Amino acid sequence: MRRRHSGERFQSVYSKHNEEKVVEAEEVGGCTRTKIVPFKGYIISEQSEMKANESEGRSAQFLLKPQKPIQPYICSTLGDFEEERDFLASYIFPQLNELCNTRGTYFKAVDLRSSVLEAQIPSLSNLFRQQFCLQSQHLKLCLDYVNSCFPFFICLLGQTYGDFLHNYSPVIFSKATDLSSLSRVEQNLYVAAKNGYPWVLEYPTCSLMELEVIQAAFLNESQFQYFYFRSGTMPLKTWDEEKEEMLSSGCLTDDEERLKIGMLKAKIISKGLPVRLYRDLHELGELILKDWLVVIEKLCPATVMTENTDFKHNFERFYHEEFTEKCKEVFVISKESSRIFEILERFALKDMESDFNSPAACSSLDSVLRINPLPAYKSILLLSGERGCGKSTLLANWVNYFKKKYPNMLLIPHFVGSTCESSDIMSVIHYFITELQYKHYGTQLETDILNEDANISAFSLLVDMFIASINVKPCILVLDGIEELAGIYGISGEKVKDISWLPGSLSPHCKLIMSTISSSLSYKSLCARPDVRTVELVSTVDKEVQLRIFREHLSFSNRDPFRQSRYSLRKKTNLSPLKLTILANEYQECRIYRNEFQCLKEYLGAASIQELWGLILKRWVEDYSWALKQKKANSDTVASGEGLDGWVSDTLCLLSVSHFGLAEDEIYQLLDMLGYKGHYKVTTLHWAAFRNATRHWLQEKPNGLLYFRHQSLRSAVEQKLLGVVTPVRESSPYSFQDPVNHKKTHFHRILVKYFQRQTDFWRVYQELPWHLKMSGCWEDLSSFLSSPSITDFITKTQSPSFWTRLHLIHYWNVLSEMGYDATEAYLLTAAKIKADQCQKMKKRCTLSGTVSTNVSMVCSAGL
Repeated sequence: MRRRHSGERFQSVYSKHNEEKVVEAEEVGGCTRTKIVPFKGYIISEQSEMKANESEGRSAQFLLKPQKPIQPYICSTLGDFEEERDFLASYIFPQLNELCNTRGTYFKAVDLRSSVLEAQIPSLSNLFRQQFCLQSQHLKLCLDYVNSCFPFFICLLGQTYGDFLHNYSPVIFSKATDLSSLSRVEQNLYVAAKNGYPWVLEYPTCSLMELEVIQAAFLNESQFQYFYFRSGTMPLKTWDEEKEEMLSSGCLTDDEERLKIGMLKAKIISKGLPVRLYRDLHELGELILKDWLVVIEKLCPATVMTENTDFKHNFERFYHEEFTEKCKEVFVISKESSRIFEILERFALKDMESDFNSPAACSSLDSVLRINPLPAYKSILLLSGERGCGKSTLLANWVNYFKKKYPNMLLIPHFVGSTCESSDIMSVIHYFITELQYKHYGTQLETDILNEDANISAFSLLVDMFIASINVKPCILVLDGIEELAGIYGISGEKVKDISWLPGSLSPHCKLIMSTISSSLSYKSLCARPDVRTVELVSTVDKEVQLRIFREHLSFSNRDPFRQSRYSLRKKTNLSPLKLTILANEYQECRIYRNEFQCLKEYLGAASIQELWGLILKRWVEDYSWALKQKKANSDTVASGEGLDGWVSDTLCLLSVSHFGLAEDEIYQLLDMLGYKGHYKVTTLHWAAFRNATRHWLQEKPNGLLYFRHQSLRSAVEQKLLGVVTPVRESSPYSFQDPVNHKKTHFHRILVKYFQRQTDFWRVYQELPWHLKMSGCWEDLSSFLSSPSITDFITKTQSPSFWTRLHLIHYWNVLSEMGYDATEAYLLTAAKIKADQCQKMKKRCTLSGTVSTNVSMVCSAGL
């Protein structure tokens, strides 16, 4: 894809559903006219053409760089700008998102509307409690999202200022023992001040809206903040009419409010922040399109892209990079981590030249031919430790450290669990091969193992290619979390986990660093190999280091976070980094709903990670959720998952059975399908409170899909909420027949109904056939795979990814076991297409003949 800038006019080309379009912006009479129109060719600048010529011969697949999402926070006074917000959400933001999709990212405006605070709630005690907590933490939630959306911010200002304290006394807060004794504004100031935003008490008479502006624009600096002032001519009403309307809606604008909104606008203008004036919705839409198209062009410039090309590998690489960046944010250096860093570095830098002169160096052909002599060197380093001891975070930070220190050395990391599909062994091996191919030759992998002799195992061919790839040049491969590897597509789980697929000796060119838990089958199998060096990562028992890890995960400072529980902390010797991370996240979220010290005491009493997750799932359900039919949860029923019903439980179950994860808007629609509507509807504020508690554990991929960041939470959800024994991703296609899996099958079928109604091809292809397979809908699966639309799209896709082809073949293999024939299905589809075309031709001929007859009759009558 290419772009051109020309004077005051610019165009940006993108493709959707195989139709080229262009976003066109033009300065006309001081206003920007922006529209999306059909486009019939590429716009090529001289610079981009030169770059394209220079890169000729190199696959376009590696030229697309996925970008981070653009998520502006929408700020305005409460209860105002409903029409503007609806217009932007329906017409403007979708256009910006379409453009971002073609740049490898997405655009999602965060709009925490407060209408939920005024809604009438059914007589359920849990909802009343949640409603009160939401009212009191509304400001805190908004400030949290202003921070998470930074540096992007959109502010809509008119004539209203919002709720504020006319009279403020510090004594009110110092003597407050019960939030219910405070007004709503006082409650919000108190909760925000106690939970990371003490500065709000420096502005006690500011409205909640102005506090959002202060957080975004006055306490922080960003070039991606825009303010849109509604001009006074827009309402086209007299002041008396306007005042009467405000009085009827409960928001009378008095002299003090007019003064405050005027002063806020003056401060915004004085600071030099971008301000736009608009009179109507159309003008607002044009202004926002113009401003945010510039932002997109700056942050996510168009790149050379080949139409109908599957760019999946680029995104997979980006997910691993994103994973390492997130791990870097919370890493705490300790003596143990420094020791492991040194061991890893020495192992990776071990002089390979001396190894090349050894007898083992002459046996690279033996390695390719699967001859397994006893190696004279250690080519594999296995990092082990208990679950949650920090192996992934340590390896991710070591990868960053090593790449910066030795930029010329080839190091390729793969973190199993960083994405939903990263646990499949065939995808993992193919990822390494593709990366090695690109690093060695600058081209994508061209050998199509899935088109080879059907009698030869595709997996065996893939392993042979992997062995050949690591023999070309020196390389260091990092594979983290091998205990989570699975054979999703036809390979037995046991073969994957016992690492029997790995040749007995590796090329001296390759150093392989792997990590696993000490109790896994992978660990036992690898320890039996003579070419493996084992290193154990021991969880730190240093209390100061533990406190540093704990504080690192707090969004607000607290010198002594444990206070009353500090003695309990000192007595605990099994506080792994994972447990400390869980405790820190829960400490800062549960305190809004309950006594945080009692909560921590209960959590510290958990004997295992799974027991701890059980307690946390119980809290999430109690504090954020409600059920369509209430059931009581207690300590006796938590272990079995009974009583843990409601939209939070349903959301976690839907995520656990999904194939690639789910986007927020998809979850909203699915919850609506399940019956959470009307008074039971999950609003953006309810969702925001839940996401604050789960942000570290339900992470959002760069494509907007939510997934489980840690396997321990996924396992807890599957066992305690779904009630399954075998992990979902390792279940056989026939697991739906087992009564134990009835709840899992139910959610698979819900997702079948949902994705059958969707139109986004890649999302449907990612999810629908997976759920059809897992719920035993063989006829529907066969019809989907052989449908004209699917066949047409896949055949038009240039260089479909390994994943795309692997899934297509896998699904047909499953159907073949059930007696379905792919050839017969496609021939039947072709016959239907031909019959439909013949029918259309007959109708045209009939219509043409009828018209001719009528014309002849008219002519005859005239004569």
